[in-house]
Amino acid sequence: MLAIFDLDETLIRGDSSQLFTEFLRAENIDASPDSEARGRVFMKAYNNGHMDLQDYMEFSLAPIRGWQRNQVQELIDRFVNEVIPPRILPTGQERVAWHKAQGHDVLIISATGEHLVSPIARHLGIDDGIGVQVEWQNDSLKGTIGSRRPFRDGKVSALEEWITARQASPEKVWFYSDSHNDLPLLNAVDYPVAVNPDPVLEDYALQQGWLVFIDEVAQA
Repeated sequence: MLAIFDLDETLIRGDSSQLFTEFLRAENIDASPDSEARGRVFMKAYNNGHMDLQDYMEFSLAPIRGWQRNQVQELIDRFVNEVIPPRILPTGQERVAWHKAQGHDVLIISATGEHLVSPIARHLGIDDGIGVQVEWQNDSLKGTIGSRRPFRDGKVSALEEWITARQASPEKVWFYSDSHNDLPLLNAVDYPVAVNPDPVLEDYALQQGWLVFIDEVAQA
């Protein structure tokens, strides 16, 4: 059995990549004057289902391009410890605990960069996380992304690659998500679950008779 979770607005309140960009601004690492405005444009495009993932990732990685791996890790560890705990959503936390109690494998698949997904997953007690592939050269962050891009249909491909790499054959698969962008994977699993769904996903989930969870704190 395998339980897959989206990350943003499913397990945590907010968008982790955007939160990291805000963290970089607060730390005076991102001094770009138009950073906040550009971030809003990207998020609007994401909500409308047509964000250019490569453009967004290169924008979000730009402030730490050229940093060494250990510097990036130290910064992200501080971000995770300071920013993530008050944003953990109760429904996701409860569902992760339930699946782990059943002995199910638990996995995060997110359109956020893997440099954020993996440490956040560990903080949430989840052993494995798949994010957008971030490229390095001689342990220096290139600021570009690789071929693994788990966004929309890319999440289905990422799951297939993960299953193949582990020679796994889960009997049943759950997937929890808040976004209509995840409909390709939601429609591919045995048990699709909408958590804090956007209006498009909520309408679709109700029409399909899917289980829907809503955290009050996520709607605030």
